Amino acid sequence: MRSLTVPLSALVLTASVAAIIGWNISAPAITDLPETVVVKPGPYTYRPAGNYRYYGKLVEAPLEQHDAETPLEIMKFQVSRAEYAACVTDGACKASEVSQGGSPKSAEMPQTEVNWYDATAYAAWFSRQTGLDWRLPDDREWQRAAAERFVEEAIVEEAKDDPAQRWLEAYARNVAAREGADTELQPRGAFGENSHGLSDLAGNVWEWTNTCVANTDLTADGVKPLVQQEYCGAHIAEGKHRAIVIDLVRNPKVGGCAAGLPADYVGFRLVLVR
Repeated sequence: MRSLTVPLSALVLTASVAAIIGWNISAPAITDLPETVVVKPGPYTYRPAGNYRYYGKLVEAPLEQHDAETPLEIMKFQVSRAEYAACVTDGACKASEVSQGGSPKSAEMPQTEVNWYDATAYAAWFSRQTGLDWRLPDDREWQRAAAERFVEEAIVEEAKDDPAQRWLEAYARNVAAREGADTELQPRGAFGENSHGLSDLAGNVWEWTNTCVANTDLTADGVKPLVQQEYCGAHIAEGKHRAIVIDLVRNPKVGGCAAGLPADYVGFRLVLVR
């Protein structure tokens, strides 16, 4: 955690201006901020989420090349049980079936058993408490932050245009990606850092994003979207592979994955918008 510090002179000046014009300014309730990592501007690739079709056939989404002009600041760790419990205590978040408990180890566990609405409620509460703008990352930002931890799904051979066969192959890839993985929930930091210094990306806790599920028809060149329809009753959760999880679901292992192999657990981390 790092403290939110403001120069005394700035506080005095702000208070003076506020008194003159009648503003009611109060200090942030939370000044001990979570550790964040800043991903520098620069080139990155992005494979869009959702279903893509070309002349009616299901195809892989085209790989996009981007050059970020601004930095991306994101929490180093997933939100913990202790951090989420503070929101529950304040009445702004719904209690989870996974409680903090009384031990330090429990407090440092990533908060799971939360749905998309729980995660966005926490982001709104945390923004109010800190006086800063926090939100879930979108899928593009998550991929950019994940770097080498993002699992690039192999392209299914073009000749295999049977949708059922393609789905089965994608399912088999996801199973292979998780082979031998530890499915027991671990304290934050257990899965190490990526090249940006972010912890636990693509561990066994998937992370909610703000990206809705989309169905896209490609143009004749097979690249640019011609028609794109979004369905926001489910969002992308990123981890060892992409998961499409229905927004209301807190435990995808017992149902609620809209497609593919379900995630082990779902938690979240937030982006800080400067």
